[in-house]
Amino acid sequence: MDIVKLLARTVTWVVLVSVVPLGMLVLIVGLVGFNVWAFTESPVTAVKIAIGVVPTVLVLGRGLWVLAARIDHPVHGVPVREHEQPELWALVRRLAEVAGTAPPDDIHLVAQANAAVREDTRLLGLIATRRHLFIGAPLVAELTSAQFAAVLTHELAHYSNRDTRFAGIAYRSRRAFVHTLGTINRDDLLQRGLHFLLRHTGGVTLRASTRLSRRQESAADEAAAVAVGSAATVAAFRELAPIAESWDVFVNNHLVVGWDAGYLPADAFSGYRRLCAALHDELAGLRADPPAESDPYDTHPPLAQRIAAIEALAAPGTVRVPAGNALGLLRDPLPLLDAALLDGLVPEAHGKRRVDWPTLVRVGGVAALTGNTDQVLATAARLTGRPPRLRTLLDALDAGRLGEFAPDPAGQPDSPRVRAERARLYVHKGLFGAVVATLTDAGAIRWQESWPSVGRMVLDQRFRASLRGLVDAAVASPPNTTALRALLDAAAPPHGRREHRGTAAGNQDPRADGPAQGGQAPWPVGDGLHGGRPA
Repeated sequence: MDIVKLLARTVTWVVLVSVVPLGMLVLIVGLVGFNVWAFTESPVTAVKIAIGVVPTVLVLGRGLWVLAARIDHPVHGVPVREHEQPELWALVRRLAEVAGTAPPDDIHLVAQANAAVREDTRLLGLIATRRHLFIGAPLVAELTSAQFAAVLTHELAHYSNRDTRFAGIAYRSRRAFVHTLGTINRDDLLQRGLHFLLRHTGGVTLRASTRLSRRQESAADEAAAVAVGSAATVAAFRELAPIAESWDVFVNNHLVVGWDAGYLPADAFSGYRRLCAALHDELAGLRADPPAESDPYDTHPPLAQRIAAIEALAAPGTVRVPAGNALGLLRDPLPLLDAALLDGLVPEAHGKRRVDWPTLVRVGGVAALTGNTDQVLATAARLTGRPPRLRTLLDALDAGRLGEFAPDPAGQPDSPRVRAERARLYVHKGLFGAVVATLTDAGAIRWQESWPSVGRMVLDQRFRASLRGLVDAAVASPPNTTALRALLDAAAPPHGRREHRGTAAGNQDPRADGPAQGGQAPWPVGDGLHGGRPA
């Protein structure tokens, strides 16, 4: 009976994956044959027909080329070698055995919040040459060992049925179909008819293959439940959306907070855990109510439906998995997770300095506020003929030269009123950054971690002032820098004032045709702020 079911599924797969490419091939042969026949009847008529036929044949031919061309999938991630991590490999081999499939040839730890098994193939995906297992570092950091094992079993089980041998060519067929539809010229009458034909016949085929893919997902879910139990599998599936959501927030907001200043966290995953703790209520909501959206072409059933089916199995599990967090399956896991994280970033990440989170928050906060500070100070130096310092900027404002700071717009010149307002906004941003950098260096501003935000700055209670209010007054008309100067004087360290300066080199004058300053060391934003240890 099982052989009959397997044969039926195999025949179904063969039919489904071949309908679209065979249809495209038949159309090519038919169009070319018709044009050849027309040439034998009337060469002039054949040329006219070819004007419409050739572009259509090229569209179909490119689609078939997408089907047949070799697909290169570079292997990313940090390799996890068996002699270095025998416990993880032993678990993976045991899970593959229970799932009824071969273990992977290699394991890689990646930066994505996901896990996957992929095969290198030949002959349109029909012959497998090597199997790779990719494990997301966030999953290792957040899942328990049992939940982690459930996810791995699910991925391995995709290759436990023999009919999955056609999954590769099915993917290629869908890829060729989508590519062809996307390149059709809807203004061409013949190609418009081709689009109508492919959209309807291919759509039916894709929906049918999607139903088969969903059945395979359900079978993989069942294999995971049998291996580690329904409870652990359900718990794992409920964790996937919270991990993906929190990891996305972490990577896009927190990990790169000091990127522009040249810094990355020394212990990224400790920050990720603090973020997850701060997002406890939001993540709990995702666990309790997993995303339910689905469409006819989704290869996965809705998660709520999958969870209900797994719970109905009430499987106790057959594989003994060590208790505790999945981190316990790795020897010295944190350097491995960190290496995977770096591997997922652009190459420049390896040149960043690594600092603790408090330092990173401070560096990133100052950098975020001083984007145009150096340009504003350089303009003040050019206007006054003095070094690019904060007090040089204040003197220029007191002298009523605010309007001369406005950057030149592209296109038509602005009216005097618009130019003055643009100058005010431009200088306000640069001045505020210079004040924050100076007060941070003087110890009057402290930067604190404030999860789930990227951090906050706190002005020392000795100085009861609104920084933005003081900066507003300095760029007002008329300007008033008295209160801001008093704050800077009060916050200055006893051994002498340190104020923000521009980053022009010591022998480089920002003033046009001015004499070199000579010997004056620059005071960039980073000096005195980036106190972390280098990587």
